[in-house]
Amino acid sequence: MTAIPPEVLQALASMTGYDRMLETDRIAAKYGVTGEWIEQKLGEAHQMTQQSPASFIPESKEAPTLPSSATVLQKQNFRFEYDPSIEASQRRQNVEQAILCPACGVALGIPAVRPIRVTCPQCLAETTFQS
Repeated sequence: MTAIPPEVLQALASMTGYDRMLETDRIAAKYGVTGEWIEQKLGEAHQMTQQSPASFIPESKEAPTLPSSATVLQKQNFRFEYDPSIEASQRRQNVEQAILCPACGVALGIPAVRPIRVTCPQCLAETTFQS
C-alpha cells in the first residue's frame, strides 16, 4: 500500500455522486486500498478543515481575497458540460483555470481575467481571485 498524494484526495473531495464513486474505485485499485478507507480519510480531512478558524466573517460586506497560494488544478480533469445552453457553451470557452473554492473545496472553472469575483454554485460563497 502506498500513500495517496494529497492532491488526489483534494480532487476526489471536490467530486460528488457517481463521478466520486467511480474515481474512488479507480484510486482504491491504483493505490491498493479500499474505498471505505479513502472515504474515511476524506472524512477526517473534512473534519480538520471544519475545526480550523474561518477566514470569512459573515457580517463583513467584503468578499475574502484568495491568497497567492490558490489551489490551481488542471482544467482537463473536470467536465463543465452539465449545462447544454448556448450561454454556458460560450462561458466554457473562456474557462482557462480550475481552482478550488476556498470555502467548500468544489472545483470552479474561471477565465484568466483578474481580479475576478466568483460566486460558488455549491456554497454561494463569494470570492475575489487576484492571481
